[in-house]
Amino acid sequence: MEPSISPEPTNKIPPLESEAFEIWLDRLSEFIKTGKDNEILDAFDNAHYADIAECIQELEDEEAFYVFRLFDPIKQSEILVELDEEFQSKFLEKLQPKEISPIFENLESDDITFILGDVRREKVEEVLKNLDKEDSHQIRTQLEFNENTAGRIMSSDFASVSMNDTVQKAIAKVRKVAKEVDDIYLVYVTEKSGKLVGFLRLKDLLLSSPTDKIHKIMDSTVFSVHFNTDQEDVAFTFRKYDLVSIAVVDDEERVIGRITVDDVLDILQDEASEDIYRMGGLSEDEKLTTPVLESLRKRIVWLIVNLATATLAASIVSIFEDTIQQVVVLATLMPIVAGMGGNAGTQSITVVVRNLATGELTIGTWWEAVRKETSIGILNGIFLGCLAGILVFFFKQNLALSLVIASAMMVNMSLAGLVGSSIPLILKIFRIDPAIASSIFVTTFTDVCGFFFFLGLANYFMKYLL
Repeated sequence: MEPSISPEPTNKIPPLESEAFEIWLDRLSEFIKTGKDNEILDAFDNAHYADIAECIQELEDEEAFYVFRLFDPIKQSEILVELDEEFQSKFLEKLQPKEISPIFENLESDDITFILGDVRREKVEEVLKNLDKEDSHQIRTQLEFNENTAGRIMSSDFASVSMNDTVQKAIAKVRKVAKEVDDIYLVYVTEKSGKLVGFLRLKDLLLSSPTDKIHKIMDSTVFSVHFNTDQEDVAFTFRKYDLVSIAVVDDEERVIGRITVDDVLDILQDEASEDIYRMGGLSEDEKLTTPVLESLRKRIVWLIVNLATATLAASIVSIFEDTIQQVVVLATLMPIVAGMGGNAGTQSITVVVRNLATGELTIGTWWEAVRKETSIGILNGIFLGCLAGILVFFFKQNLALSLVIASAMMVNMSLAGLVGSSIPLILKIFRIDPAIASSIFVTTFTDVCGFFFFLGLANYFMKYLL
């Protein structure tokens, strides 16, 4: 039965995955088809911008664009920053430059830069030409910074005062800036040249005497990052010092922008997603909607590498074909040795790559990681090797076969810990992303060594296996 269309929609948006939401969405689609604009706006009345964006993304593209255009520029700006990158690009392509200008007027420079990052160059130029000259210049400058750096993700809107200002004058400056800047967490203190020399909390500014000089009440601790600092390092700095805001400076240490904690949350999510994709040999910008041929192009390279490494492992097995033919049970047991080594290696990779990403492990402290992971590999190898040997003896009643699999597993898992912790560090030295390449090399190593040790030992003790 088709859901009935109520003339008065509820203002509360139901949970996204619920049946009630499906009914609500059908009702909204009906309003779109019949052009009931007031009813559509009423359906989103008092809803949070993030919820509105989430609902819009559940609609067909044309319906989503229709709804978006019904809102005023202020609401459009808030909704636009909450949309997925794919929808942001689609909407900007459909909107005329004159429609985009009032939307961007309500956004900070970091949001504008991020949104324009995935838009074709011709459209970006059209948009920038319709912006205020000062804003247009700032966005162009910010787009010139390297991707995923502090300069690219910073906001150029911030509050600053001179160290020689009085508190009264500083408050007047902050009030003026506050009309255009949201969420002023810290007020940066600069010299006459613009060089950063400290900061002020709003509380300290408001509680001080109007005649006090800023340099007497400021905190002279300088927390800043260069515009070319990688965003992962920015996130690490925030976490290490429990910051809510940090200044971005140029080569002369003059303040050119700021990064706030909400930007860092986005960075952490992006970096985590990137690492997960790369550990699977995927491009971080691939989505379910990515065209098939484009996805194929992005995936095929690492699959070819994987094929080459698998061929290497197979060549080791081919050396011992005669051994396997004489003792067929070896064919059923050798994947266990290789598989356990691969899993142990992957665990070591995960720990090392994670600690490299958070900054807790550096190239200078490599020995600590290698020593620990190798020790764990040895202990795991002893325990699991003995356990595997006991199980094999229980089922096959062959002591030699039990000793062979136990010994091979001990050696392979010990090497897995050593190699799994070493390869990410080696790749880091050669400026290769450890997240994307480590697993392929480690799995190859453990497969080759696992097959070689297991089948080699079996061949050596052949007379006891028959």
